[in-house]
Amino acid sequence: MCASCNEVVDNGRFDWVVEAISLASQDERPPTVTAYPPERGTDLPTYRQPDVDARWQELQSADPALALDALRARVVLIHRELSKAWSHNQLAPVRGLVSDGLFDYLQYWVDAYRRQGLRNELVDARITQSALAKIVRDRWYDALTLRIWGTGRDYVVDTAGTVVGGSKRFDRPYSEYWTLVRSASRKGAPRSDPACSNCGAPLHITMAGACEHCGAHVTAGEFDWVLSKIEQDDSYRG
Repeated sequence: MCASCNEVVDNGRFDWVVEAISLASQDERPPTVTAYPPERGTDLPTYRQPDVDARWQELQSADPALALDALRARVVLIHRELSKAWSHNQLAPVRGLVSDGLFDYLQYWVDAYRRQGLRNELVDARITQSALAKIVRDRWYDALTLRIWGTGRDYVVDTAGTVVGGSKRFDRPYSEYWTLVRSASRKGAPRSDPACSNCGAPLHITMAGACEHCGAHVTAGEFDWVLSKIEQDDSYRG
């Protein structure tokens, strides 16, 4: 019933309505994980929030221990550990370095590779450059986006070790926009080692996002910066 005129409108008296949906056929197709289209956008200028430098100064004034070099070291740590975990089709080692939402997204793709008997290996993956792109702050969280440039050998192998996509011989350069978040109430230099930012123990995190040693939840950035979003350079619009 329409809230304005009180007429019944869901029976087709005034316009077409969907009465039934029938499935004619269904063809389940796994996502394509062996295609390697050319990288696009790597040479595009970096999108920079117009006042990003002023926002960085504001963030640093609120937390003098936060240095850009230390933040970049944190990003290098996340990139290194994520590349290793991804190459092994096993994301558990990076559970404490990425947000819950990003972990679920990455797990979907790891499962897609595994179901097809494939593995995406990232060999000698490394960040070659980074640039500050955007900072957003509110009363609960600080979010910081860096554009990273990286390279490394990127290929897909089957269970026999045969390469079915990509190349073992040549590096594949790329760039992405990485957004990290941290609780607005948290202060201090970010860690650049795989340890719990609350208790300092080795980073062993449960699937619920809690440190196995101290029980603190760490995957929402309560204690340190965690990676929450990865966006491709040709689609990023800030």
